[in-house]
Amino acid sequence: MKLVILGATGGTGRQLVEQALAQGHTVTVFVRNPAKVRRSHHNLRMAQGNILDENAVEKAIEGQEAVLSALGVRPPVILFVVITLVAELVVQFVRIPSPASVFIAWGIPILALLVLFRRNTTLSTGTRNVISAMQRNDVRRLVCESSLGIGDTRWRLGFVYNLFVIPLFLRNVFADKEIQERIIRESGLDWVIVRPTALTNGSHTGQYRIGYDIGHWFFPSKISRADVADFMLKQVVSHEYLLKSPSIAN
Repeated sequence: MKLVILGATGGTGRQLVEQALAQGHTVTVFVRNPAKVRRSHHNLRMAQGNILDENAVEKAIEGQEAVLSALGVRPPVILFVVITLVAELVVQFVRIPSPASVFIAWGIPILALLVLFRRNTTLSTGTRNVISAMQRNDVRRLVCESSLGIGDTRWRLGFVYNLFVIPLFLRNVFADKEIQERIIRESGLDWVIVRPTALTNGSHTGQYRIGYDIGHWFFPSKISRADVADFMLKQVVSHEYLLKSPSIAN
């Protein structure tokens, strides 16, 4: 089949490309920077552009048979940690009056948290562009990677994610994923939304659990990106989970 893979330079996206090529599909990767695709193959095509550019999205999808989306947003957690550490070092080693030191130690990290992790609509806006292009070009099948913790799977990523990671760093990302899923459900396309639990770089086993009661509020679960890609590619032709949002975990 002729497949378009979105988010092809991310962890799941790279696995999708490798496995799709191994299965004999003709793959078009839609990327902002083709240099990041360190792969060559006679069935691999490059389409350069930004997911927010409707014309570029249209050109990539024209003539294809299915779209697989592994789009994601990478929160700047490392930058936040660096800012917090620098603020703490300043307070520890520079003589500063008490009110100012309190602001540096607490105020700056809080401001950084609010600014760095503010609302971002890349996923939902980009998905609207993709769906519009698919509708105009009569491309019916869309398989989209979302996440456990969205919709009716809230509070199932384990206590660390539920109580710390999501509220602090992923709250706005998950809010945009909620909108992204709603847009897909209302699209009228033949869609499958895949909700993996915490992702790892583990091996491709082909053995995983699929269902609608996966996850726990306290105990964490995980799955390799390779196995997520395996499941997503199967949904290109399968009707078993059509118009459904299955969760997946090892």
